[in-house]
Amino acid sequence: PPPPPPQKKRGLTLLFSPHPDDLVYSAFSALIDPSNKKVAVTVFNLSRFTKWGLGSPRLISAFRKLEDRLAFTLLGIKLFHLDQPDTSLVESKRFPLKLLYRPNIIYSPLGVGSHPDHLMTRGLAVHVWLEAKRIPRLLFYEDLPYAARCENYGSVLETLSREVGLLKPRFIPLSDYQLRLKMLFSRLYITQTDNTSLLRQRAEENGLKSGVRYAEKLFEVAF
Repeated sequence: PPPPPPQKKRGLTLLFSPHPDDLVYSAFSALIDPSNKKVAVTVFNLSRFTKWGLGSPRLISAFRKLEDRLAFTLLGIKLFHLDQPDTSLVESKRFPLKLLYRPNIIYSPLGVGSHPDHLMTRGLAVHVWLEAKRIPRLLFYEDLPYAARCENYGSVLETLSREVGLLKPRFIPLSDYQLRLKMLFSRLYITQTDNTSLLRQRAEENGLKSGVRYAEKLFEVAF
């Protein structure tokens, strides 16, 4: 009999998260997509902020890291923390990053809400994309819960488009089960405010716009 056809080698998706919880809140569809291997990078995981107020940076940072590791271990995704302090600790930051990975897809926060940590993470993701000579697909996810509270973030898209090129909106459907799973994983971040109702509301709004029940919205650099 003829030899079996060679299996297509899976690519690598590199996902950038400003803080623990951002990818689960905003790009859960990418985390559960089986078509690619995945590596997640959480940039600003040192913090003194919780839903109960400010506290010990060492204790809170340890809990935040633990929450993040639990979620990504359950998802089966390799996770790296860059151990950078967020804005609850310092105002300005600089950090080096040497990547050993060659992704074919990169996910970045969009930067809705202009949170400094989100904007710096977006800048890092765009830098990696440019270093890769714009070969990987570059997608930006809605920053939730910020995007759900923002009526119009067209100015964000306009500014970013001048840097990376035309951005094409994409809606990724979520089934009932996938949305319930997203809600479950979002609750693993117990030190943070429970945003499940807002996440569900946004999924319904995006679903209504795209003809399905629930969806997440992304923006991809068009070629």
